Amino acid sequence: MLVLFLAGGLSAAEAGSNVCPAEYGKVLYECNPSREKQLFIIGMGHRDALTGANGPRTVKIQAEVYKMGEWLIREEGVELLLPEGFFKGPGGSKTSGAPAPNSDKKKSAAPLDLQALEAKLADRNNFVNAEILLKRNYPIVLQQVEDKRCYEEVSALMGRAFGGQCPPDEFTRAKAELDFLQDKRTAVMLQKIPEIINREYAERRIQNPKAIFTIGLAHIAPILKYLGDGGIRPAANQDFQELNLRRHNYRVSVLIPRSLAEDPILLKINGLGKNHFGSPPSPGKGK
Repeated sequence: MLVLFLAGGLSAAEAGSNVCPAEYGKVLYECNPSREKQLFIIGMGHRDALTGANGPRTVKIQAEVYKMGEWLIREEGVELLLPEGFFKGPGGSKTSGAPAPNSDKKKSAAPLDLQALEAKLADRNNFVNAEILLKRNYPIVLQQVEDKRCYEEVSALMGRAFGGQCPPDEFTRAKAELDFLQDKRTAVMLQKIPEIINREYAERRIQNPKAIFTIGLAHIAPILKYLGDGGIRPAANQDFQELNLRRHNYRVSVLIPRSLAEDPILLKINGLGKNHFGSPPSPGKGK
């Protein structure tokens, strides 16, 4: 676990006891546990970005994400979901693989066990993921957190680098540019979140200033760095920007599904490791 950037930080063991059931996931980071404004970040695995295919454990991971989200909705009263890759068009129509937000207050569904969830998520005839199922089964609001320009830049470069359009001698440069753009995209989303929560709460679409932010595991290491530093430096020659979550004094919890937390190879590939579940190291330098 990285250094906690706000007062009131907890150890990983203390944080996990009241944020996420251990059978579904683990906590990497938590701060300000008693604050009213709260953000729960769930690092996840999803379908291949280019082919849309499930990996060997995607279904199980998605089922665990659903159960984590379900628990937060039921126990923490979360009513706002901010999925990576979700866009809504004019009039609230969906433009990606998730349903558009709406204001209907349907009743919550009965909890589903992991076996039933995996069967639904494995259905090849109907695209479905954890966020879609949560929206179908609970009276929650979905809102866009992506910056469209950042998203389109990353998508175009990813298609070129990994879609067979990039000559071998250009791949290293394209990959470095992609890593930079992905970190920028992550930072932009993170900075937008307090504004979105405050708006939805002020306009009474949600009853509590809380949200779940779902994002791919590859983004979690930079998120932990931003949280540990308390801010973002977009590039070496640019000014340090204080994290809006810090400025607005948010409780922040970073969680990942159990299947990912128990895979040391995958954690290492994504810049995570055992130190993220233990005692915090020496403070990082933000400025």
